[in-house]
Amino acid sequence: MNNPQEYQKLTDFISKWIKPSDEDLEQLHSKLVIENYGKGDVLIKQGQICSSLKFVISGVYRVYQLNNGKEITSYFNYESRNPFIASFVSLLKAQPSNEIIECIVPGKVLSIKYSYWTALYNISQSFNTFGRLMAEFNYILAIERIESLQYLSASDRYEKFIKLYPDLLNMIPHHYISSYLGITPESLSRIRKVALKK
Repeated sequence: MNNPQEYQKLTDFISKWIKPSDEDLEQLHSKLVIENYGKGDVLIKQGQICSSLKFVISGVYRVYQLNNGKEITSYFNYESRNPFIASFVSLLKAQPSNEIIECIVPGKVLSIKYSYWTALYNISQSFNTFGRLMAEFNYILAIERIESLQYLSASDRYEKFIKLYPDLLNMIPHHYISSYLGITPESLSRIRKVALKK
């Protein structure tokens, strides 16, 4: 087996949800490709069809859209949270992506063609179950994101961000965070000053 250290992170993550057989893992590992990204590298361009699923080994990746020239950050992918990277609507519907996925902290991912990934569902009940669990997990993440933007104040959204992404505050530019929170950088600065006084 090549690159067992990189593969082990994905194996460990999968094993938190299911108990894959050695044969299941061999099938998976045979289809994986290691990709390295530097700061500013684009994994998916707007208008590109997303055809692969990626798993974060290291680094931080930002998913965002352009709206009248303004960047709106949807979420961040890194190994502690949201480790699977894709423009999911594009991936599932095989249509051009509305999203851009960019590396903002240099790192490494494991990539697999989505056609290979779904083929695993047909040969492995364990991976079929894992796919369903991941779909449910990502649905919950999406609903939580929507509810946060709809029902929480800017201060509460910031507090929730700190809980969800505790490592990111000092790793990424703050204008990315303000974009994610749906506020201006100036508002974020004010909220942070108030939070520090508590």
